[in-house]
Amino acid sequence: MNGASGGAISSRGLLGNLGRRQRRGRDSLTSRPPSENTTMSPRPLSDEELIAEHARQSGGSRDVIVNELFERHYERVARWCLRFVGDRDAAADLAQDVFLQAHRHLGSFRGTSRFSTWLYAIARNESLNRIKRRGPPMDREEVLEEVAALEAGPEELAERGWQGQRLRDFLSTTLDPVERTVFTLHYGDDMPLDAITRLLKLDNASGAKAYIVSARRKLVRATRRLRARGERL
Repeated sequence: MNGASGGAISSRGLLGNLGRRQRRGRDSLTSRPPSENTTMSPRPLSDEELIAEHARQSGGSRDVIVNELFERHYERVARWCLRFVGDRDAAADLAQDVFLQAHRHLGSFRGTSRFSTWLYAIARNESLNRIKRRGPPMDREEVLEEVAALEAGPEELAERGWQGQRLRDFLSTTLDPVERTVFTLHYGDDMPLDAITRLLKLDNASGAKAYIVSARRKLVRATRRLRARGERL
């Protein structure tokens, strides 16, 4: 797969694989005005309304709906994947896997949660599986300067280049997959801890908070070890 290094991860290849959008069908993705005399513009259907429509349609009409859903959510899912796996090319591949899984199982969506939450659960599972299959992480000697901010508070990560490749490598080598997921969602996406607990279905006593505490402790210790070895931070 061609890399997209340095720019946004593109959804073009994915959407092409799932079927080119049929532009004549786009009118079916809006709710009609209540009468011919009204001047209101058609309201775009919500994700959940689109999925209900998907269940009633067949053939090419379904492809139109699927592509509309994926175009709405691709950039967010691509960012999730990048934070999970830490590599832009791998994230692009992973995002495609996520949407292919979503396409395959769209009929199982029951509407008990928002579509974006359901989609994120697929991204989470695919990402954790990908992380487990990866080879040995980088040597900790190759870690980065940005982590020095941890001793002053993880909030500073955003100011010091949260998306930096070296920082992602440091998180990957220091934290286990669940800790890294909780940490990046909380400090990278500003997601509340109670929402992370529900999203990841964490059943321990203190939920996501326990993973944040553990992650902070590990990262601070790792940073101090680097300094003790005389490495420049």
